Amino acid sequence: MTVHENPPVSGLPWVVVAGDRETVFRELGAHFAERIRDIRARSDAQWASLMTRVEQEVVGERMRRIEASTRRLCPVESRELDLLAEGAGVPAFDLWVYNLRGDLGRDGTGCSDVSLATSGTLVVGHNEDGAGDSAADVCLVTLVIDGDPSVTVVWYPGFLPANSFVATGAGTVWGLDHLPVVDPDTNGAGRHFVARHAQRSHSGREAIERAMSVPCAGGFSFNVGDRESGRAVMIENAAGVVVVRDASEAAPCLWHTNHLRFVGEPRPGMQPAPSDESLVESRTRGDRLRGHLDGRRDAVLDASSVFDALRSDGVLNRSSGLWTFATTVADLGNDRIVVQGRDAPATMGLSAFAAGRELEAEAPV
Repeated sequence: MTVHENPPVSGLPWVVVAGDRETVFRELGAHFAERIRDIRARSDAQWASLMTRVEQEVVGERMRRIEASTRRLCPVESRELDLLAEGAGVPAFDLWVYNLRGDLGRDGTGCSDVSLATSGTLVVGHNEDGAGDSAADVCLVTLVIDGDPSVTVVWYPGFLPANSFVATGAGTVWGLDHLPVVDPDTNGAGRHFVARHAQRSHSGREAIERAMSVPCAGGFSFNVGDRESGRAVMIENAAGVVVVRDASEAAPCLWHTNHLRFVGEPRPGMQPAPSDESLVESRTRGDRLRGHLDGRRDAVLDASSVFDALRSDGVLNRSSGLWTFATTVADLGNDRIVVQGRDAPATMGLSAFAAGRELEAEAPV
């Protein structure tokens, strides 16, 4: 087993952990124990608020049912979270509450994604957004687990590494967008666990199938690029309902923010009321993103134009309530990735990034 700190990428610390599953997750928790305990202790932050919420009888019972369903549907990933808690010296219950934040009822943070697939291009771009008080916590972590493809994740210590932007050694790239579900499916699995379950797959075909076949209690849009098949797909998996859209010749560019786009008329409880502040913000941001992409309709859409769209005014978030921590754009066809965190953007090989291999950064885009 090894724990190695790579040089930061665009100001994001980068830690690589390698070994068998049990050791990797214990050591990941131990390495970040101080940071995880610090996040848990912040009285005005989301984790503390969640711990108070689950004291309510209705929410506590909802959590118990979703945890039981998650352990049944995603046993490996459930064990991984228990090991992370063990390594960090934090009660497993506390980490379960934190990781089920979007499965216990609506969760108000964001993210934006663009997927592009043509005969010669396959690109997945992602803005990782969250509450501004988490800015100092965000980092990169690579897991090299015996028997699994390697994964590199934009990570929040305390979460199962899966819920943001992920690149895997199996040639898949993932951007995850939160979907606010008011009434979760208590027979589904926690969305972080579904994401981690899919991202451990050895092929894009298997990964997409896993993301479609295990229902989320809450909601995610899984925005997936698969190098082997050349597919770019967006999978809305929310409260037991799953809808898939593929990029196609007629619609080669797909985008997503934080509201349901493909389900049609959502059933009651699948998302907040239309006047909800976070829903209005997501739709407004989505309109800005779509407008920026449509404005380039007569030009060639590529990784550079996807990066520009995600960093454009009205898409890049710069408020204390919603801050863009990192923009990542993966060009799967050319095996390149651009990462912009706190500093200037850095470009490197996508395969090397997914494997946690340190390479000298290329010139900024």
